[in-house]
Amino acid sequence: MREKLNQPLTVEGKSSNKKKSTRGKSFGYQVLGFGAGGGSGFTPGTAEYLVVAGGGGGGFQSTAGGGAGGFRTAGCFAVDGGVYCISVGAGGAGSTSAPSTGTSGGNSVFSTITSAGGGGGGSDGANGGAGGSGGGGANGSSPGAGNTPPTSPPQGNAGGSSGGGSPSGGGGGGAGAAGTPNSGNQGVAGGVGLANSLTGEPVFYAGGGGSGSRPGSGVGGAGGNGGGGNGGSCDQAGTAGAANTGGGGGNGRSGGSGGCAPGRAGGSGIVVVKSTSGLLASGPSSNTVSYDGTNFTAIFKADGELTFGCAAAADSFIQVDYLAVGGGGGGRNQAGGGGGAGGYRTSFPGGTKAYLSTGANTITVGAGGSAGASCFSGSGTASVVGAIFSAGGGGSGSSPAPTAPGAGRAGGSGGGGSGGFKTNPCSAAGGAGNTPPTSPPQGNAGGQGSGGSSSQDAGGGGGGAGGAGTNGPCSSGQPGGPGGAGVANSITGSPVTRAGGGGGGKRETPSGGGGGSGGSGGGGAGGYYNSNGSAGSDNLGGGGGGGGSIGGNGGAGGSGVVIVRIPAASAPGSVAVAPGTNSLATLSPSGDKLATFTVSGTLTL
Repeated sequence: MREKLNQPLTVEGKSSNKKKSTRGKSFGYQVLGFGAGGGSGFTPGTAEYLVVAGGGGGGFQSTAGGGAGGFRTAGCFAVDGGVYCISVGAGGAGSTSAPSTGTSGGNSVFSTITSAGGGGGGSDGANGGAGGSGGGGANGSSPGAGNTPPTSPPQGNAGGSSGGGSPSGGGGGGAGAAGTPNSGNQGVAGGVGLANSLTGEPVFYAGGGGSGSRPGSGVGGAGGNGGGGNGGSCDQAGTAGAANTGGGGGNGRSGGSGGCAPGRAGGSGIVVVKSTSGLLASGPSSNTVSYDGTNFTAIFKADGELTFGCAAAADSFIQVDYLAVGGGGGGRNQAGGGGGAGGYRTSFPGGTKAYLSTGANTITVGAGGSAGASCFSGSGTASVVGAIFSAGGGGSGSSPAPTAPGAGRAGGSGGGGSGGFKTNPCSAAGGAGNTPPTSPPQGNAGGQGSGGSSSQDAGGGGGGAGGAGTNGPCSSGQPGGPGGAGVANSITGSPVTRAGGGGGGKRETPSGGGGGSGGSGGGGAGGYYNSNGSAGSDNLGGGGGGGGSIGGNGGAGGSGVVIVRIPAASAPGSVAVAPGTNSLATLSPSGDKLATFTVSGTLTL
């Protein structure tokens, strides 16, 4: 029978058989369960963990944002073998009337580690709640304290204050910063969260909720990066904190055509444990374990049980070849830079294979970034298979005259810098590629944008899997920067080129150079004069082309793809893909199974 190791931890007392709560130390690391006895057959080891609690609910009407759930993370954490109950905190409900405070989020727990739920946002006459991060104050009421109860390092920050005289509320606190204080009638931002990469790519968690604006005072405050909900306004209700981020909820709505509205709920939390010791997870299908041949990573999005130190855990995984391309970044308008191609990662031929579990495996196909009509265009999103993440391509930069042309965004491959009015040409940097870094690299940098006279404005090409984007030219008569080339691969049995960067846009007509060409592998061509950039090709992860002058928008990035090739010798008797838009084939003469995912779905082995 497996022993469940719940928190608080118990060990035998020295002078009696009575058990007592304790928290041991060993070489500076916390010890979980040594002396208490893990389950038979389970091996102790060390782990990295991330424990984020549920975010607090937002305040009623045009008041305060909810605080983010507590954020705790560490490495080299000593863990006894056995079974641990995992709790994932729910987001707190928003306030439904004044004076009342939004409900605090639920705690998240892994063994002796507890992250406290975020405090609810205050309403007129009610203080913000204390918690992992505190809820904002409202109309002179006090904000909630963060890091409550105290941990070291701190698990969060206080909510933002609010002055008297009927101002809007303060922003909810976040893991990385306190909520923004407020002395006026417009909404303010929630505190920023913190990034963590235990799941395989950097993700922000625990952003505070934004506060609302008073009637006729503009838009609500932005939620903190890390899932914080946006604040509401007179005619627009706030938004809830994002699920499994611990983000605080935004406030409600202050009136208008839809009437008053309650505060919005906080986002639920998450627990992540990573170790070289064998891990198993139970609970709903959203709780998963991935394996990269060395490390197991358990992700809990709901309550469940974690088995730690299971020697046979690796036996439930099959080695497969893979190709994963993230969604391409979108191109920007007005001599915009081309979007970067989605990150490109593959084991075929001859590389390190991925591990997939026997049973259902969730496959994520990254979406292309949105086309740019103003400011930045959107970056693509990641494609995921097992422990492999291929990042989305970077969006392209902006070009607000008379400032410097906007730099491209980083991504699997970086977006190109945009052209713009500037006396110092060729200075808009392209976005970095291979972000986050992988080995071998998953992409390349975008090219620089240029700006001088309007006839010289040209966007740089987006980076591609096979090469960097080309810089936009610094003189008239030349096209925008071409996108970086993609890479060909024959995992399907035939060579296909994927992950080309988008071409940069150009203000001039074709006789003056025109837009840059898209990189081979689905990169969209750049536009010129008043024409739009072309979209990147779907399921190739191509970057979108930059648009021409003011009337030309950028092109959207192309969606990604995931292809899994299961060697005939290790393929189980039954293999299935879902939904039906994805395909399954048997290759000849190898007999390998080939699963192609053009949309997110499930691969069952």
